[in-house]
Amino acid sequence: MKLRTHAACGILLATLVSPRISFGILCWAVIWSVISDFDVYIPTVSHREITHTLAFALFSGALVLALGFASFYAILASLCVILHILMDSLTPNGVPLWIPFSTKRVRFPIIGGRIRSDNWIVNLSIQIIAIGAAIVIISS
Repeated sequence: MKLRTHAACGILLATLVSPRISFGILCWAVIWSVISDFDVYIPTVSHREITHTLAFALFSGALVLALGFASFYAILASLCVILHILMDSLTPNGVPLWIPFSTKRVRFPIIGGRIRSDNWIVNLSIQIIAIGAAIVIISS
C-alpha cells in the first residue's frame, strides 16, 4: 500500500481508539502508521522484512513506554504498526509476520495477495473511506 493509504488508516485508527482526538494524536498515529516503510532508507535492511513483523509492532510500543510516554501512546504506536502490517498483508508479497520464528510470508485470508500495492483505485478508495469515516467519527 502507499504511504498516504497507511497514513489515512492511522488517522481512522486514532479516531476510533482515542477518547479525545487532537492534532498531536493524529500526527502520532500517522508517524507510527508509516514508520514500517522507512526500512527502504536503511541500507542493510530489506523492505518488508523485520519492520513488517509482530515483533517490530511490540518493540515499537515497548520503545515508546521506555521513552517515558503514557501507555496510551505505546498502545497506539503498536496498533498503528499492526494496522500497517495488516494492510500490506493484502498484497501479493505478504508480510513475514512471525520473524524471528518463521520467515514464511503471511497474506490476509481470502483476499490476501490479490491487491497490488500500487493499485491506485484501491489505495484511493481506502484513503477516502478512512478519512471519511474519521470525519464522521470526529464530528459526531
